[in-house]
Amino acid sequence: MKIHFGTSGWRGIIAKDFTFENVKIASYAIAKHLSENKGKSIVIGYDTRFLSEEFAKLSAEVLAGYGIKSYLSETDLPTPVIAYLTVKNKTDGAINITASHNDPYYNGIKFSAKTGGPALPEETKDIENKINNYFKNPVPIKQTDFKEAIDKKLIIPFKEKWYVNALKKLIDTDAVKKANLRVIYDPFFATGRKYMPKFLRGKVKCTMIHGKRDTLFGGLHPEPTGDNLKPLIKKVVKEKALLGLATDGDADRFGVVDRDGSFISPNMVLPIIYYYLLTERKMKGNVVRTVATTHLLDRIAEKFGYQSIETPVGFKYIGDTITKGRAIFGGEESGGATIKGWIADKDGIFVDLIVLEIVSVRKKSMKELFREIENKFGKFVSKRTDFSYKGERDKIEKRLKEFVRKLEKEDDVEKINETDGTKIIFKDGSWILFRFSGTEPKIRVYCESDSEEKLNALTEKGISIAEKALS
Repeated sequence: MKIHFGTSGWRGIIAKDFTFENVKIASYAIAKHLSENKGKSIVIGYDTRFLSEEFAKLSAEVLAGYGIKSYLSETDLPTPVIAYLTVKNKTDGAINITASHNDPYYNGIKFSAKTGGPALPEETKDIENKINNYFKNPVPIKQTDFKEAIDKKLIIPFKEKWYVNALKKLIDTDAVKKANLRVIYDPFFATGRKYMPKFLRGKVKCTMIHGKRDTLFGGLHPEPTGDNLKPLIKKVVKEKALLGLATDGDADRFGVVDRDGSFISPNMVLPIIYYYLLTERKMKGNVVRTVATTHLLDRIAEKFGYQSIETPVGFKYIGDTITKGRAIFGGEESGGATIKGWIADKDGIFVDLIVLEIVSVRKKSMKELFREIENKFGKFVSKRTDFSYKGERDKIEKRLKEFVRKLEKEDDVEKINETDGTKIIFKDGSWILFRFSGTEPKIRVYCESDSEEKLNALTEKGISIAEKALS
């Protein structure tokens, strides 16, 4: 058995890979990692998936066996709430039992650093090494009985009640209340269901759909993309709402639907937010984005005299950049973002609310706001295509790189970027990125250009290369 901590921790199929025994081993490795780095306490939370609270309880018992105190939530929590509590409680990290937006038969463990952001590679690599060493040389794993650990104050159960009040200090609630918008919210039967309505109560006319816990997510894939948000889109149009908002399974990713039912992609939302922060909020500073995210952010930063910092995929890099004061805002095309002065992890609830603030203050629809951006900074259109694969990833990736490097001599190619995956950047600013998912057996092909016609041609080219690598 191999347990790998990818871009957002370890995920596996429940009962096949993600078992109580493997969770126990992973928790043991985290406990050893913390002990060796003088870690004394941790926050433990979980999402709405099958048996998540039981996996969290087991993890707390293992950490207690090694003398590490756990603040264990009594209810399911969004990932951004866990990040906030990590900083608030000044713990040495956090464990989150979640598989985020994956299908319901998955679960996972996400380990976060004391900053509240996802652990950096050097930390997760150490945990992985400890897991692999255990499989090679198994040893008895210590575990303290739950009630005994509570009596010894090594497990401290709690009910969260601070996050929403802290969030209110970040959002212009007066502007939101004054606008009196009608909003539809979709938490995908998951962790956001208790948080967004609590914030919005008394400020907007809010209707929530899919607002009860369902370990199977009502048969939906809990990722807030256009295809998965059809019930929200339908409700927005029917109710004549001005905005539809969504969060994924652990509420760290956002989804936005405009008043006409159009899905507003993250590559559209992020530039709108960054521009708003620079102009309306008068913030000053760089933006940080992943290698797979729109270069429209670069254009905005450049026009204002700032820099767009590119990172590998994985929000840990964005959170680290913002924590170190190198950027005021950061995001990724998959629907994650945060802001300077808030948490170091992505926060879908915050992004939904800042979007609500922007629409309230600017008194324009999201499509109107994006057209304004295009008029000022130029047109950028993006698309992502996913391919499932079977076989050895290393061999497929090697073939892919060989195909791409042959293109390097073509006249219209400016350079090949291998920061994360393989990215062809063309002289007109268009680009194609090939990247293997860190949590699923998939190749992602990202394309961006300045027209639909060019984008379609790039997409065809990218698909052709990916298919050759898989054949």
